[in-house]
Amino acid sequence: MQPLFYISVATIAMSALIAAYMHLPKFGNLPNGSRLERIQKSTNYKNGRFQNIYELHVGAPISKLGAYKKLLGIISKFITNRNDISIPTTKTDLTNLNRNEDVLVWFGHSSYFIQIEGKRIAVDPVLSKVSSPIPFFPVAFRGTNVYTAAEIPELDYLIITHDHWDHLDYETVTKLKAKQIICPLGVGAHFTHWEFDEAKLLEMNWYDEAELEGGFRIVCCPTQHFSGRSFTRNKSLWGAFLLTAPSGFKIYIGGDGGYCPHFKEIGERHGPIDIAILEDGQYNENWKYIHMNPAETMMAAEDLQAKALLPVHNSKFSLSTHAWNEPLNEIARLCKDRDVHLLTPMIGQKMNLKSTNQSFSTWW
Repeated sequence: MQPLFYISVATIAMSALIAAYMHLPKFGNLPNGSRLERIQKSTNYKNGRFQNIYELHVGAPISKLGAYKKLLGIISKFITNRNDISIPTTKTDLTNLNRNEDVLVWFGHSSYFIQIEGKRIAVDPVLSKVSSPIPFFPVAFRGTNVYTAAEIPELDYLIITHDHWDHLDYETVTKLKAKQIICPLGVGAHFTHWEFDEAKLLEMNWYDEAELEGGFRIVCCPTQHFSGRSFTRNKSLWGAFLLTAPSGFKIYIGGDGGYCPHFKEIGERHGPIDIAILEDGQYNENWKYIHMNPAETMMAAEDLQAKALLPVHNSKFSLSTHAWNEPLNEIARLCKDRDVHLLTPMIGQKMNLKSTNQSFSTWW
């Protein structure tokens, strides 16, 4: 037989394997039925996809060969930057926390646990060792995977900012118990596919506001980003959330997104904000309009009129080409002599939400 025959057979077999793999439950599902009908009424859903409010500038077009070379270069730097890094961490027993304590425990990257005024909340919990559909890449830094889903107490609210793998982890969320799941429009399709109770889902469009149990209030805010768990993009929405406790204490849950006028608009409408949790890491010149570098993180915190800043999206996975601790070094430098109080807890460390004098070591 001709070599071309074997190549064709191998190609067909590989395509079949990829197609079968992408039908695994962890890939979720696209919105349909009444969920899709609601999405289609959204003003920022056009031509079958969600759109950013502000135009994304992606630079000059390059050839396919150039794109492949750039991708290979980035992947090579991802691997090189790991250098078998071990991150110092600690661990807080979440199940035995006093319900009267107002605390935050960071799990690394953009995952964290909040207990405030009697409510327990998890945001974008990714407790798996990888943050992509590829089982072996990118792997979490050594020492950072200190929590399992079994160690997370029953939640009042599970908040998901968007459906990217490093924010929505099938292996984690399907093992958690939550009274209510709050997410942007369309993300609920994944949860119903995973057999969650539809009645527990609160899907929000940008600028939607909702009253929650016990006097809490939440607002869905726009971000400059995108969505998708496979090759299909922007069928669900991405966003940030502003959570206000009954006492009036405000937490901005930033999710992912590039620097843009949203922050100033939110600050003028809802500020001052007690704590802004903003991405500071995995930035790169190739995607500068959908992620922020430390200088932009600092500007966003000031635009939000934030009293304190917790920089996240770092220290667990290498998703860009910078050194793992560069984001923390830079934001610490930028925060000197600024009015924003910088919060830099170690992964697993208990952070007192309402304390104005808690200090943190330069553990990185």
